Amino acid sequence: MNLYALKFRHHSQKDYKEGIVTYLAADSDGSVYEWIKSDPKIRDQYITTSYADNEYDGKTFNIYDDKYDVVGTETFKDRMIRLRGEMFDEEAEVCDTYYGVTHYGWELVKENISRENFVYMQNMGIDIVEVGN
Repeated sequence: MNLYALKFRHHSQKDYKEGIVTYLAADSDGSVYEWIKSDPKIRDQYITTSYADNEYDGKTFNIYDDKYDVVGTETFKDRMIRLRGEMFDEEAEVCDTYYGVTHYGWELVKENISRENFVYMQNMGIDIVEVGN
C-alpha cells in the first residue's frame, strides 16, 4: 500500500485556500482517481468533482512535444492520473468563482507501507482513509 495526501485548492471572489483534506491508503494513482471520482464523503465533507462527467463526455487533451507539436491525445482519466488531479492541471478552469471553485489533487507521500504502519499511524491520531479495499 502507498500513502497519499489528498489536497485541495479553493478559489473564490474573496479568498483562496489550499491544504490537505486527509491522507489516503491506496494501491495506485488509479485507485485514488477512482475513489475521488465517486464523490466520497469524509466525515462531514463531500469531495465533489466533475471527473465522472468529463470522463462520460469523452473529453480528450492534446499531448505536445518540446517543440509544441501535437504528438497524440490522452483521455481525461489518463490526464488526471498522470497529473495527480485537477489541482495540478494548468488548463483546469477557474471561472465563475461566485460560489467558489475547488480542485482536488493527490501527492504520493510514501510507497510500500505495511498494514501495521498504517494502523500505527491511525492509532497516533493521523486520519487515513483506506481506498479501494
